[in-house]
Amino acid sequence: MNTRKTNRSWRTALAAVGLLLSSASPSVQAVVVNIDTSRSVLTFTSSGPTICDPFGNCSTPPAPQTFALSGSFDVKEETVSFPYWFDPTSFFDLDLIRFEPLSIDTGGAAALGFVFPAFSGIVTGTTFTASDDPCFLYSGGCSGWSLVNSTYTGDFDGQRLSLTGESPLSVAEGFKYTIVATAVPSASVAEPGSLACLAAAGAGLTAVRSRRRRTSAALAPGAA
Repeated sequence: MNTRKTNRSWRTALAAVGLLLSSASPSVQAVVVNIDTSRSVLTFTSSGPTICDPFGNCSTPPAPQTFALSGSFDVKEETVSFPYWFDPTSFFDLDLIRFEPLSIDTGGAAALGFVFPAFSGIVTGTTFTASDDPCFLYSGGCSGWSLVNSTYTGDFDGQRLSLTGESPLSVAEGFKYTIVATAVPSASVAEPGSLACLAAAGAGLTAVRSRRRRTSAALAPGAA
C-alpha cells in the first residue's frame, strides 16, 4: 500500500513538473553578433537651408559624412502578448526582435547624435521591420504621433544579420546605415519566471525522492 502511495506521489510530482514547464514564460533567444566592418557603413546627411546672395550665388549642401561601424551587439528574439485595443482583456502575440549594444564604435557619429536602434521590430519568418512610431506595434486605438520616425528592415537567419535603417534627427538631417553582422556561439537566456518554475519543480522532485527513500527503508526486512 505504501509503495502504491509513493508511486502515485511520484507520478503526481512529474505531472506537476510538466505543468510548470508548459506554463513557464518562453525563453528569449539571445545571439551575439559581430559587425562586419568591410560591409557596414553609416552616413550622415544634412541638407541645411539654401542661402543665396543678391547676385544669385547660392550655397550648396554640405557633403554627406561617412563613418565606419564596428563592435558587437545582442540580437534578441521573443514572443510578446499585446492587448487588443477594442478588448483590453484579450491578447494577441507578436514575434519581436530587438538589439542591445555590447561594444559599438560608431567612428564619431555618436557626437552628431546617432543612437544605435534599440526599438523592437516585428518578425515574419527570417525578415523583420521596425519603427519607433508609438503606434507601430498596435493595430488600432493608438494616439501616438511623430513628425519623423526612425525605421529599419532586415533579415536574420540565426547566423547572419543584414540591417538597413534610417535615423532622422529632423526633416533636414539624419543618418542612414547598413549593418552586416555574423553570429558568434548563441545562448538561450531563460526568463525569471521560467527559472522560478524550474526551482519549484526541482524542490518538488527532491521532496518525493526523500519520501520514497524513507518508505523503502520502512518496508525493508528487519525494519522496526
